[in-house]
Amino acid sequence: MRVALGVFCFAVMVATTPAQAQDQDRPSFSGTWQFDASKSEARGKVSTTTLIIEEGDNSIHITDVDAKGKKTESQCTTDGKECKFQGDRRGQFWYNGAMLVEMETKNVHVNKYQMKISEDGKTLTIQMTPIVPQSDKIETLVFQKQSTS
Repeated sequence: MRVALGVFCFAVMVATTPAQAQDQDRPSFSGTWQFDASKSEARGKVSTTTLIIEEGDNSIHITDVDAKGKKTESQCTTDGKECKFQGDRRGQFWYNGAMLVEMETKNVHVNKYQMKISEDGKTLTIQMTPIVPQSDKIETLVFQKQSTS
């Protein structure tokens, strides 16, 4: 009986450890992020000035605010299922370790965004890769976390 109980406890511990480790590896993307042009490498003019990100257990809500105050919102699950956004946009979000990945389709354009948080949690770096039309020009957008004081 003790052996069976020990095997059961070990199996439960092994089964839950990867999920817990995966959550611990994921930084929090939630917060208000201000675009830092001096640290970014973008081909054209970047209209985004602020990103407001709210994460849930299996969801994400991103409000993209441009210099004129216009807001574009994206709300989706983070399990890779496709979601429809405002206008003619749709996308998918999923985690790749500590990185959050988004694949966005708008009209005939498809872009992949890879989002990473710095170790100190103060910098959000987004690498944007054009998929369609294909290009080797990867843009790097850097955002600084705003304090909530």
